Amino acid sequence: MKQKLAFSFVLLLVVGLIIGCGADTPWEDGTYPASAEGYNDEISLEVVISGGEITEINILEHSETPGIADSAFDAVIPAIIEAQSTDVDSVSGATLTADAVIEAVEKALAAAEK
Repeated sequence: MKQKLAFSFVLLLVVGLIIGCGADTPWEDGTYPASAEGYNDEISLEVVISGGEITEINILEHSETPGIADSAFDAVIPAIIEAQSTDVDSVSGATLTADAVIEAVEKALAAAEK
């Protein structure tokens, strides 16, 4: 009987730790706008946090060169969402645009920190 009680107690502690650790996310849910200087002008975007994770990054406004900037947007944004981090590779040929996206996302995430 004592062994079953001790096992149940340990099991409850482990489950509590697992649940408690999962609930501690670094960011508050919400939509966070930010901008950074790109190649031609500022790039404005918003980062959507849901369930404590980056779920969307939307470009709101930019004056970057079509075709060239698109490769940066198409590569960097999904990489950030997948990594849940701005520690991603830049894009050759559109480095300033990619770096601006990363910088703006970092600003938005700083605003979202708990």
